[in-house]
Amino acid sequence: MSVTGTGTVEVNPDRAILSIGVVTQAASAQLAVQENANSVSQVYSGLSGIGIDKKNIQTSYYNIYAMTTCCNGTPVITGYQVTNQIQVTVMATSQDTEQLGERAGQVIDVAVSNGANQVSGVQFTVGGSALQAAQQTALGDAAKDAAQQAHIIAAALNISVTGVVSVTTSPSYYPPVYYAQAFTSSASARTVISPPQSLTVTVTVQVVFSTA
Repeated sequence: MSVTGTGTVEVNPDRAILSIGVVTQAASAQLAVQENANSVSQVYSGLSGIGIDKKNIQTSYYNIYAMTTCCNGTPVITGYQVTNQIQVTVMATSQDTEQLGERAGQVIDVAVSNGANQVSGVQFTVGGSALQAAQQTALGDAAKDAAQQAHIIAAALNISVTGVVSVTTSPSYYPPVYYAQAFTSSASARTVISPPQSLTVTVTVQVVFSTA
């Protein structure tokens, strides 16, 4: 008898991952690169000023693009655009998810006030020991669910479960929650991010039972 068991556990998000970018344009590639580097350096400095560790800031995308226009069928370079996108990880300092949302909003505001002009979104997720504990609990629940189903089926068929032949586990699944963030140029605006109250960690097991 083959049975699939499922276990789910709700867990608080413990980090927010933000995608923040700086886009600059200039007549030459060198000037566009230099202006971009200056702006990104200011963003790094601003984030450091509110306690974001440099190890939690990583470059995720970098591009130099030649802007062109068409004149009599021949492309003509009119300038250059440089895009530098960074990934900022904001760690929760408590179980209060609203506090994590406020911190994420603060990071966006500080980045924008220091030169960032592109925010692609916010991703709330979980990792580390919290994720590991949730996975283990969900795995145990999935195994219990499979065993319970097997005994219910066996009772309905008037047979007995005599043992376990094999167990196959599927990777745990916990879809992160994404929030799109519209960019605003208003210096007085305060970005408000409302994170999910919980994330669902799901584990499935395929169990083959012997019967008699």
